[in-house]
Amino acid sequence: MRKYILSFILWLVLLLPVLGQELAKPVGWFSRKSIKLGELVQYTLVHRHESSREVILPDSSFNFSPFELVQKSYFPTYTKAGISTDSAIYTLRTFETDSLQQLALPVYVLDGEDTLQVLANPVSVKLQQLVPQVQEPLVFKSETELVFVEERFNWPNLLLWTVAGVVFLSLIWFIFGQAIKTKYKLYRLRKDHVYFTSRYNSHVDRFVKSGYGQSLEKAVSLWKNYLTKLERSAINSFTTKEIVMFYNDNEEVNTALRLCDRAIYGNMAEADPETGKALHMLRRFAKSRYKHQHDLTRNAKTKR
Repeated sequence: MRKYILSFILWLVLLLPVLGQELAKPVGWFSRKSIKLGELVQYTLVHRHESSREVILPDSSFNFSPFELVQKSYFPTYTKAGISTDSAIYTLRTFETDSLQQLALPVYVLDGEDTLQVLANPVSVKLQQLVPQVQEPLVFKSETELVFVEERFNWPNLLLWTVAGVVFLSLIWFIFGQAIKTKYKLYRLRKDHVYFTSRYNSHVDRFVKSGYGQSLEKAVSLWKNYLTKLERSAINSFTTKEIVMFYNDNEEVNTALRLCDRAIYGNMAEADPETGKALHMLRRFAKSRYKHQHDLTRNAKTKR
């Protein structure tokens, strides 16, 4: 009998420390008492325990039914006087239609090779019913009127096409720019020469037919202005001697200009054959200078 009493006392002594180490429950609560369907709500879980124990809080793999986990936030363990506090905030939402949604989260305590699960007391949140009563059968409301939608300008598309256009034109200019400039210069040369020839012939015809001195002056002045633009030199401000020197004592230019000067400053009353011949010489010389400039412009790319 004494043997059994001693065995009972020994078992009781070994059990007392275990009973004194009963695990405390975690505490959990919702941030609001009521929510709407799909609305976010926060659930806070706090567990205080001995600092010697290792505790794990639920992570994203845990089933939060009837809620869905949206986000979780853990806080560092805080220890004071041998008591540690672990806490976390879970952002949840629910799409269940039950009027009362309940949740009780556990904590996991590591005890050697075993893991103990300790549940918090269940807490509830009320679901706000936005449609208190559903009419049966359901009545569908139709809206057949068209709604005016303001047209919006597609600025990104415009910017894209503008950049593409600039890149394309830049590429074209890089490849064909020199050829385009040459073509344009040749076009301007031809146009200016046609304009000069037309007006010059008009003045010459008027002078030959009527002997009108001003027509002769206008023809010579037009010739000088045309060569000024063609040669890119101030020929219209040169004297006859300077013009002849500019063209390397060209005999044709020298003869034609002196005959024209004699007719202009001699106040001839009528056109003489020599003056008419001089005007034709000036026209022929202008045409030769046009051809020279035309060839230089056309062959400019090849020379580069």
